[in-house]
Amino acid sequence: MRKEKALITLLRGLVELVAEESDRNPEFGAKVEGLLFDIPNQRASKKKAVARQSESPVPDIHAEWNNRGEMEFRLWLRDQPIPTLRNIVRSQDFDPTRRTIKWKEAEKLAEFIADGLRARLARGSAFIGTGGVES
Repeated sequence: MRKEKALITLLRGLVELVAEESDRNPEFGAKVEGLLFDIPNQRASKKKAVARQSESPVPDIHAEWNNRGEMEFRLWLRDQPIPTLRNIVRSQDFDPTRRTIKWKEAEKLAEFIADGLRARLARGSAFIGTGGVES
């Protein structure tokens, strides 16, 4: 126990010394920051990682569908990065059973999103254009 406390005290002193030198010498500080940037933070939980992924803005797929049409929308979706596609699936709740969680192909995810959106739009088409008047 005593050795651990001495080691902790020694390491704290070393860190304080490096911090002071980093404040005085910006070039040294940049080098230290570059070294520490590559060290993964093991205390970050999976929930925080998922929260960081979902922070990226999710495009409005309904507006894109209306502006581009179905075929061009599918091509546009394929060009999106996989994290964005996953965020679309999550935000639109296309996959409540989470079967797409292991998919790594952008084309497959894009097709899944486009098919899900087409199915949702088709479900509502029975109510479009009637105007509420029956003859």
